[in-house]
Amino acid sequence: MKTINYYMKSGQITKDDSYKNLSEKFLDKARENLTTMSILSDLNNNPKIKDLLKIPDNYDSNEWVVICGYYAIYTSALALLAKIGFRSKNHAATLLILDEFFVKKKLLDKKSFLLLKNVAFHKEDIERISNAKNKREIAQYSITKQTTKDIAERIKQNAYDFVNKCDDVLRLIKK
Repeated sequence: MKTINYYMKSGQITKDDSYKNLSEKFLDKARENLTTMSILSDLNNNPKIKDLLKIPDNYDSNEWVVICGYYAIYTSALALLAKIGFRSKNHAATLLILDEFFVKKKLLDKKSFLLLKNVAFHKEDIERISNAKNKREIAQYSITKQTTKDIAERIKQNAYDFVNKCDDVLRLIKK
């Protein structure tokens, strides 16, 4: 199993306290992904919009709903990492840092400990990121529209829940 040190030595994770100032920008980007996800979802359910935009009736945007949902989740996770001074270039490394600093409660300073005490940030939330990535891959490469639609519906709620939870967590961490 790879460790944080492994990812740091390989350059996939860097520790930089100046990165803390970027956490809100990551969360803003996550919110933009939620907006795009919502627009694409509405496109599938509103024939008038398709007509207005001259989009073929058989066009299905669910693949991109899933992709935008996943990136909303992932970008909000990067916001959490940035807030504690980490930069990640690797999805597995991101999950590892979240697990170590927000789930296992290891290597936490006092303000991060209070964050965990006041917010129920459980392992299931971290697993949602991993599950979203897998679902995004299935939707992106699947040719079965019903499978993609089912995944899109599930990931939409997960994305909103996760981004909102990250927003709550970031508010509890003082600058």
